[in-house]
Amino acid sequence: MTFLRIDPRLVERLRDALHVVIFTGAGMSAESGVPTFRDRMTGLWARHDPQDIATPEAFRRNPQLVWDWHVHLAESVRAATPNAGHRAIAALQDLVQQVTVITQNIDGLHARAGSREIIELHGNLLRLRGFRDDDGRQEGLRLARPPRPCPLCGARCAPPGAWNPDPGLSLAGFGLAAGPVPRCPKCGARLRPDVVWFNEMLDPDLLDQAWAAMENCDAVLCVGASLEVEPAASLPFRALECGHAVIEINPAPTALSALADASVRGGAASALPRLVESVWGSAQGPGE
Repeated sequence: MTFLRIDPRLVERLRDALHVVIFTGAGMSAESGVPTFRDRMTGLWARHDPQDIATPEAFRRNPQLVWDWHVHLAESVRAATPNAGHRAIAALQDLVQQVTVITQNIDGLHARAGSREIIELHGNLLRLRGFRDDDGRQEGLRLARPPRPCPLCGARCAPPGAWNPDPGLSLAGFGLAAGPVPRCPKCGARLRPDVVWFNEMLDPDLLDQAWAAMENCDAVLCVGASLEVEPAASLPFRALECGHAVIEINPAPTALSALADASVRGGAASALPRLVESVWGSAQGPGE
């Protein structure tokens, strides 16, 4: 494996790091065959703009259309496999005391590669949850006691008295697959992919965890992130403000490039294993 040439002082900082954060964007998964939203919309779906269809408003208007669109999108995710960059991140867990992965990707490839501490800021496409205001029935209503979240799917669409009382119910048998939009067997809410759609906020708890990781780590590797979508785009800059070592790996320059301690031009699958090998001496992931 070809080693990267990195300032020896930076190498020492990285080797001394007890907590390393890996921040990944779409470029991390591109080399696994997971294209961007627009790149993967081919054939009949090419005429649908993701900003018009991947929204809660669109799901409210036409849940079946939105469901089918995500089923098509999931085909490339299921066909993808973790690349050498994903495996190098997983291998880093045996070389550093703590490794936290913060990702904007929704494909679950970090977990499949063996990473354990993962913050999925934009959710996971292959996981389902309840649509929180199913068909907008709660819009405009003033309730003395707002409905509690369903303990099974998280939706707030019906009073507890309407829930199926069977304690053995599970979402385990439901998945993002062709067919009618499924409903939660406990509360009856429509199920949707557990991802952050356009016009939706990030989960505040996950965002808080991500900010805390950036503030309390020793070093950050920013991999394949264009840094154009807020608030996630600001996370690596917070690490810089805190004085932590920040290394960027990206084929093209970003707003972080001139500020990072090192900016490596290359793809995740090639440059990331070389970086891990150069600094920590191993980039072999689980099962290799």
